[in-house]
Amino acid sequence: MSALIYEYPLNEKCRNYLRLSDLLLQIKQCRSLSANGQAVALFKALLDIIELLERCDIRSDLAKDLNIEKEKLAAWAEVPGIDVAALSELEQQLADLSQQLPRSPRFGQLLREDKLLVAVRSRFAIPGGLCSFDVPQLHYWLHQPKANQQQDIDGWLSQLQLLQQGLELQLTLWRDVGQFQPQIAHNGFFQDDAAHTHIIRVRVPADQAIYPVVSGNKYRYTVRFMPVDNHDIGNVEFELANIK
Repeated sequence: MSALIYEYPLNEKCRNYLRLSDLLLQIKQCRSLSANGQAVALFKALLDIIELLERCDIRSDLAKDLNIEKEKLAAWAEVPGIDVAALSELEQQLADLSQQLPRSPRFGQLLREDKLLVAVRSRFAIPGGLCSFDVPQLHYWLHQPKANQQQDIDGWLSQLQLLQQGLELQLTLWRDVGQFQPQIAHNGFFQDDAAHTHIIRVRVPADQAIYPVVSGNKYRYTVRFMPVDNHDIGNVEFELANIK
C-alpha cells in the first residue's frame, strides 16, 4: 500500500533546510522547459531561493551539522561487516563540504545581481506581471534557442551547487537514520516530547482521507489528524520518525 510522508521541522534552521531543498527540487523538475509554464515555475523557485537566502545565511549551520555527522561516523567504523571504503568516502565528502561551506561566498549574491532575474523579480508580485510589455527581457529570453537558455540555467544553478550538495547530503543522512515506528493517535490526536528532535516525519496510508497538522517547538509537539471532508476522526494508526 502506498503512503504519504509529511515532514515537519521543529526549528527555524530545519524549516529553511526543507524549504530550500524543496525549491531546488522544483528547479530540477522544470529546468528542461519542455512544457508550457515550466519557465514561470523555474523563475518563481529561483526568486524564492534568493528571498530565503537574503533572510538567512545557512552556511555556518549547515557546515556545523555536516561536521557533526562526520564525527558520528567513527562509531560506524566499529560495526562488523561495514563497507569501510564507502564509509571513508562519505567521511571525506562530509569533511570537504563542512570546510568549503564557511569559506564560500554568501549564497545567492550573484543571483541578486543578474539583470534578467532582477527584472523578473521586480514584476513577479504583480498579478499577470510577466507579460511581454512588463518584462520584455523575459519575452526575449523565452524565444532564445534552448541551448542558450540551458546555458543560463546552468550558470544560475552553479552558484547554488555547494548549497544543494550540502543540503542533499545532510537531509539524506537524517532521513536514513530516522526509523519509522508505529503509533496511534487517539481520536486523531498525538503528543510527545521533542527531546532535541529537528524534524518529525509522519507516514500515513495514501488511501486514508486525512492529513496531519503538526505544531510544536524544541520541547514538545502535537500531531492532529484532520479529515479531508467532514467525516469524524477516530483512532488513527500511523508511523512516526524522529530526526535528531
